[in-house]
Amino acid sequence: MTSKTAERAAGSYNSFGNACKPNKSSRACRSQPFLKPLMGLQKLKDKLMKQVCRILSQAKHSSRTEPEDFSLDESKLIIRELAAELDRIVQTRKPSLLTKVTADGSCLEEQQEFILQWAEDIMQQEQTAGGGICSSTTDHHQMKEEVKESDQQKADEEQKLEGARKVLSGWAWSLKQTQQDSVCLDEDVCEVVQDLEKQWKRGQLVNMLPVMDFIIWSLLHPETQKGSIAKQWHRNNQRFKTRAALDHIPESVWKWISKASADITLDPSTMNPSLKLSEDRKAVKMNQIIESVNDPWDGFSRSQMKYDGWWCVLGSESYDSGRHYWEVDVRGKGEWRIGVVNESAPRHGFASLNSTTGYWTLRLQLGQLLAMTAPVTKLDRSAPSRVGVFLDMEEGQVSFYDAGQRCHIYTFDISSDDTERIYPVFGTVETDRALRILN
Repeated sequence: MTSKTAERAAGSYNSFGNACKPNKSSRACRSQPFLKPLMGLQKLKDKLMKQVCRILSQAKHSSRTEPEDFSLDESKLIIRELAAELDRIVQTRKPSLLTKVTADGSCLEEQQEFILQWAEDIMQQEQTAGGGICSSTTDHHQMKEEVKESDQQKADEEQKLEGARKVLSGWAWSLKQTQQDSVCLDEDVCEVVQDLEKQWKRGQLVNMLPVMDFIIWSLLHPETQKGSIAKQWHRNNQRFKTRAALDHIPESVWKWISKASADITLDPSTMNPSLKLSEDRKAVKMNQIIESVNDPWDGFSRSQMKYDGWWCVLGSESYDSGRHYWEVDVRGKGEWRIGVVNESAPRHGFASLNSTTGYWTLRLQLGQLLAMTAPVTKLDRSAPSRVGVFLDMEEGQVSFYDAGQRCHIYTFDISSDDTERIYPVFGTVETDRALRILN
């Protein structure tokens, strides 16, 4: 054998990752026997197999518990994996609808909130029904049990996210067993999805996560009766703390809300004497006192329902059931209060009018839009010109909308005794421009 051949043979197995580089040291090359490289080859194979086994084992039994592991990229990976499977099995008019999720500008907090909610929905659905498209493998059930035990042992947020990741990954894997384009969405569901897609194209949706959320819900609840789609969308819309992606209301859902239109008039027996009502009792503003006119407080007598501190008035109608919607024109106004109130809530003096005292209202004060919680919640948005109020006694909620832009503003969970009724409430301190009920 020539020395050049020996150099190539020795260099071929010199070290892992440098198998093709010859050893430039001729002394080292000549000192090695011919059969030595064959022994090195066997060791190399063993070493490579150990590395492969270790990588596969880590992939199979990975358990990420460190906060940095569940990053923005990790969240996106989970959502993209699930979006790809949903896109594959769902028949939609436009191909690759959910692939737009990959281009989302959603934040980590929003993505994690969706992931946690989806995982909870999947587990709840499997507990109540074993059929439908959400049936999963034994491994998935095992993972679900692990998540339950983990949640009981640790309330750590990262642990919950890891458990949710396992549930979603398991569901995505079960969807792989479903044939392509094998799921046909209900007509009402398609109408909502198409409306959301149009809004995304117009720039009215920050991202496509609401579309994905609605498709997941429709797959998990295939037994939903026709006509309840809008109601379910509205219910799901209120469950997320992050509102950026869910502000805009689909056309079919908006029609469902508007259908609950209520005819509201103002009740003069509850009005602060400093206020003045229009003849049709649809508008209210501060009374402009003129010296030649009698003082509106002359002959005032306190009653349980009459305001004598805050400048407010109640609606004549009250509710203890059903769904009711009304709109209020507040264009050009700088101060107002709109919402609902418990029958037993305080009326006298200047008591706190917030959610702890039975008032669930929005307030515009010095240009700042406020949700009157305790403490108050500042809303980072411009004041609407028309406020929509949707009282849903069935769900125990009152939601506020920018009726002009058809956007969701804020939702309160209301608490009321079964014997108590809920009244609309209105307030203003301006004398030049009235607050007017539109429907």
